[in-house]
Amino acid sequence: YPPSIVGVIQCMELEDQLSNCTVLFLYLFLTTLFCFLLCLDMLVTGDGPQCRDYVISLGVVKPLLAFINPAIPITFLRNVTWVIVNLCRNKDPPPPMETIQEILPALCVLIHHTDINILVDTVWALSYLTDGGNDQIQMVIDSGVVPYLVPLLSHQEVKTAALRAVGNIVTGSDDQTQVVLNCDALSHFHSLLTHAKEKINKEAVWFLSNITAGNQQQVQAVIDAGLIPMIIHHLAKGDFGTQKEAAWAISNLTISGRKDQVEYLVREQVVPPFCALLGVKDPQVVQVVLDGLNNILKMAGDDAEMVANMIEECGGLEKIEALQQHENEEIYKLAYEIIDQHFSADEESTLLPESSQSGTYTFDPSSNIPTEGFKF
Repeated sequence: YPPSIVGVIQCMELEDQLSNCTVLFLYLFLTTLFCFLLCLDMLVTGDGPQCRDYVISLGVVKPLLAFINPAIPITFLRNVTWVIVNLCRNKDPPPPMETIQEILPALCVLIHHTDINILVDTVWALSYLTDGGNDQIQMVIDSGVVPYLVPLLSHQEVKTAALRAVGNIVTGSDDQTQVVLNCDALSHFHSLLTHAKEKINKEAVWFLSNITAGNQQQVQAVIDAGLIPMIIHHLAKGDFGTQKEAAWAISNLTISGRKDQVEYLVREQVVPPFCALLGVKDPQVVQVVLDGLNNILKMAGDDAEMVANMIEECGGLEKIEALQQHENEEIYKLAYEIIDQHFSADEESTLLPESSQSGTYTFDPSSNIPTEGFKF
């Protein structure tokens, strides 16, 4: 049926030349048929980018967007919006940049629509576009849609899509992240972190893990919003997927944060639930926690002994000792480093670091703490 699609597109382009009501209804019928054929084609091909790019190459975007106006029946506009969503879907490869530039002004209009179906589809379209790297994130930011997107974090029917869209934006640069924070995004997270759906809790903590991977001012914004105790709660009580995101959020803060910000974590009793995750089977989580604990100990200064005691009292030391036998090289090296540098006085002489000729213990003064957190 490709010739049929071409014919429908040609009829759509006649809108600029004809205004007869009968012809308009004919266009609506034909375009609805086009939407059906497009969706069917996407289903048959597994919603892959090949179909999307083929339809774009036929010149569908401009005549399709022309139907976004107040005179269009709502049911038809829903179909148009659904096609736009599918044109934004898939990121390997993403839609052509010129197509994104064409579609974004339409999404900026549709995000104000009162119809829930249209609004939900619009926000999902934005979430797909923001999932294509920093260049696409910047295009979305430059469209001016972010100040209208962020308030939807508290919209009952749209918050899931909105959380994904803004979450994708904060995986970008610190400057791109700041655009979201400047729209008062963090004020919505008390309700998101206490939502009945664990999936929303997980997405919310994932969002915050990318903020704590930012600069120190952004870390402080999370602290000032009172969200750290809530992250620690999910670290201790959440489903494993949420705990995993919380572990990243905490570890990122120990990398990006100032000494006083890391001290705040310790005061908020992060150590016991953090250490509890050392016993999980996921090696990535174990390594993230070890990194975080190592960073906390290194930044503790004169309070390092106090932190070490907290780790020991909650059973963390025993877990770290066991991890020296872990099959993962990075994990057992990191576990040994923590024992070597912070607990060696309590161990047998075989675990003590080698002493120099002067009799003093020698430690590697270099630190492998990254200068910024990880963005996902």
